[in-house]
Amino acid sequence: MKRYQITLDGQSFDVLLLSDPLQEQVQVEVDGVAFTAEVKHLSPRQKPGAEAPDPVEPSVSAGSPAAIPSPGAQAALSAGNSVTAPLPGVIKSIAVRKGQQVSPGDELLVIEAMKMDNIIRASRDGTVETIYVSEGHQVAYGERLLEYLQSGPV
Repeated sequence: MKRYQITLDGQSFDVLLLSDPLQEQVQVEVDGVAFTAEVKHLSPRQKPGAEAPDPVEPSVSAGSPAAIPSPGAQAALSAGNSVTAPLPGVIKSIAVRKGQQVSPGDELLVIEAMKMDNIIRASRDGTVETIYVSEGHQVAYGERLLEYLQSGPV
């Protein structure tokens, strides 16, 4: 595992590379929060967005600086009403039940991966509608974990 310090817009982040950077997707930990990032390989002179990249140097793409979390941010982002697994692992615990109200930052569940507990937190207000996993369940990257309906204005 390699550790880096990255500075974006004057804010520093400690980044731990958890998997092979030569893969198309890698697991990284940013200030203690686990994420999966897409990797695009660029030649030394090639700029991002140019055609026909050569597999020479890895470049991690995590979106805009606003997409980089602050400590304690949610570990999984919601797509619609679904919360998906940000990395493969085993469900260690589930902190919510169907019908429960959640607020941004509330713990939803914990995925154990690579001997680390990754807390999955709510990204917005809502009510838990469906839980698709149970404790001890092995999950794959991107697997649907639960759904919750958004409360209040969008």
